[in-house]
Amino acid sequence: MQNQKILIITSSYDKTCSYLINKFRHLEFFRLDLDRFSDYHITFSLDGFRIRDGNNIIDSVSCASIYFRKPSLENLDGIFENHYHTYIHKETYSFIEGIVESFSGTVLTKPSVMRRANNKVLQASLASQVGFHLPEFAITNDANLLKHFSSNAGIIKPIALGEITCGSSKEFVQTNLIDPTFKVNNFEYSPVYLQNFIDKDFEVRITVVDGDFFPVKIHSENNIDWRKPNNKVSYEACSIPSTIRRNCINFMDLCGMKFGCFDFIVKNNVWYFLEMNANGQWAWLEFETKHNISDAIIRYLMK
Repeated sequence: MQNQKILIITSSYDKTCSYLINKFRHLEFFRLDLDRFSDYHITFSLDGFRIRDGNNIIDSVSCASIYFRKPSLENLDGIFENHYHTYIHKETYSFIEGIVESFSGTVLTKPSVMRRANNKVLQASLASQVGFHLPEFAITNDANLLKHFSSNAGIIKPIALGEITCGSSKEFVQTNLIDPTFKVNNFEYSPVYLQNFIDKDFEVRITVVDGDFFPVKIHSENNIDWRKPNNKVSYEACSIPSTIRRNCINFMDLCGMKFGCFDFIVKNNVWYFLEMNANGQWAWLEFETKHNISDAIIRYLMK
């Protein structure tokens, strides 16, 4: 690792990466903020990749590992007409994704692995395969199933994107109880994730980094989704059953992952798998519980 750098691919607003770089000042990092793409000179050729930001340079030889974090694309308003934005963004992301996918060293985590692992249909299948308990659920565009789940205190949530851009503003789609009065007009045009509501005792977020486990018990006033705004939440480090640990490892092995954030609800000592985020946030849990998640991430990137 001497004279080599860790390439972090993210966005300028990513405070977690700022925290990581500041904490490990003895290491050399190269930060590529994709929302500042035009500020860099980036080339891929027969010699591999080369990225320059002023006098700071990283290439395929000097790159020890890549941390693919939270990249977002550059704001092109006032530079190109709107109908060109999608094309430029796709070209940019494809370019950076290709650099990451072709890198032969350590990557946390390749976009192809992340994309596959975050698919909710695949997650449900793998969770059942490795032995997790799951609440009754259906991923569907069938309005009859919506009626079934609404009559049994059901929950509705997105299966892929939780964010809708409306001009200059954004709407966020979160987990909600199904409103029995909800009109099912046009329901067939988009699938949703329906799930039985379980009146949980508590939730658990387990962050796993290369076999190291960092479980956190979450107590929340909101019984539907602890991530909702203005919700009072408390966190504490906790232990987990050996079966849950083994199932998490098997799940990650099937996905080819070294990092993942698992969410469970627990009721009467039964652990129900909700979802796994292959690129979940972790820094706030380090602050709340003193779990050294960042140390585990750096250990893996320095292998």
